[in-house]
Amino acid sequence: MKIGVFLVWVALLPSLVPVLAHAEIYKWKDKDGIVRYSDVPPPSNIKNESIGKKNTKAPVQAPATPSENSTTVITNKDGAIVSKEAKPLTKEEAAAQRAKDAEAQKKVDAAKQAELKVRQENCAISRRNLATYTNGGRIFDTDAKGERSYLGDEDIARKKVEAQRDVEKYCD
Repeated sequence: MKIGVFLVWVALLPSLVPVLAHAEIYKWKDKDGIVRYSDVPPPSNIKNESIGKKNTKAPVQAPATPSENSTTVITNKDGAIVSKEAKPLTKEEAAAQRAKDAEAQKKVDAAKQAELKVRQENCAISRRNLATYTNGGRIFDTDAKGERSYLGDEDIARKKVEAQRDVEKYCD
């Protein structure tokens, strides 16, 4: 009989360890003065103490949120200290703030991608223009009316310098 109970505990205990590893443990005294321990927080009117939370993973650096009694100290350019009480964020407010920050970061990333695409297109155009003016030959330009006008040597040299400047500007 004792061996059977022992084997049940040996089989059951390893399966309970992961559940206990993430539980936050609270300690408090009930109305009769008995010390209680639980992973469920006691009612809000009872003073409790958090014994700790066991983390099996490496802690993730979260943005610091000020506690209820924390004070933010701000100094102005003259060195005078100005203090301001910080208001704690609720879980919902913190989640909304993270979502808002993620959305803003998404917009910034999209803008960077669009800017990169435009730069790459400008680089390709600038390189084609430089190749055209470097190769020489008869080069023409089309005006707003759709009429061709052939470029002279001075115009080709000037446009070649402009194309080189554009390549340096848009290409890495």
